[in-house]
Amino acid sequence: MIDTQKFEKILKERLAKVESDIAMLLNELEEIATYENIDDIEDLAELKTINDSNKALLQRLLQEKKAIKKALTKIKNGTYGKCADGSEIPEETLEANPLHEC
Repeated sequence: MIDTQKFEKILKERLAKVESDIAMLLNELEEIATYENIDDIEDLAELKTINDSNKALLQRLLQEKKAIKKALTKIKNGTYGKCADGSEIPEETLEANPLHEC
């Protein structure tokens, strides 16, 4: 039997970290959007590269947040750690990746 309380704690901590990272990234993207000290084309290219990287990271973080919330819902529903066919995911697998799905 899987210790869902343990995984709920792990997932809630991870969710808090992801939400913090998202807020920090959104703030950084907002600062980039209002950056006024662009002196030349090189500065503009650098800002675009940073902006594109941040957008890709933000997308990954939003996907992770969605997966964490899905896993927390499964814990509430009593289906966390179970495959659609009813078989259980090994606890070692969930310890390595609490977001693992069949």
